[in-house]
Amino acid sequence: MKILVCTDGSEFSQKCIQVASNLVETCTINEVTIIHVHEGSSILPDYWQGKYLFSEEEEKKLKAMDKRLLEERKKYFADAEKEFQKHDIPVNTLFKTGHPAEVISKVAEDGGYDLIIIGRRGMGGVKKLFLGSISNAVLQIAHTNVLIVK
Repeated sequence: MKILVCTDGSEFSQKCIQVASNLVETCTINEVTIIHVHEGSSILPDYWQGKYLFSEEEEKKLKAMDKRLLEERKKYFADAEKEFQKHDIPVNTLFKTGHPAEVISKVAEDGGYDLIIIGRRGMGGVKKLFLGSISNAVLQIAHTNVLIVK
């Protein structure tokens, strides 16, 4: 069994790592992939697509911001990987850019994953009453089984 564990650094995604680790301990799981999908800047969405021109100073600031984000994700991935090392399971990490629900669903389908594990809510600005917008969208569009962690 292959599982895809979705993360964004939020409290719910931390719980996803713990739940996935517990599943690995009790089920026959051959592979774990941890994925983080960066939606890009809500203020400057075209920067990540290379469509918008910035001054040299602005570009340096944006590149520094990208570097910080990547370094934070690398650290988060390293911490998450430690959770699975005790089970001797291969762990892959993916850092993608795009609409999170669409990217997660596509990666799960293309990669032949048996299960997507995602938190009920993430770090989105507006809190939903029941499900976050990304977890709800993944639940609706994925062709793979989805486990939503509370």
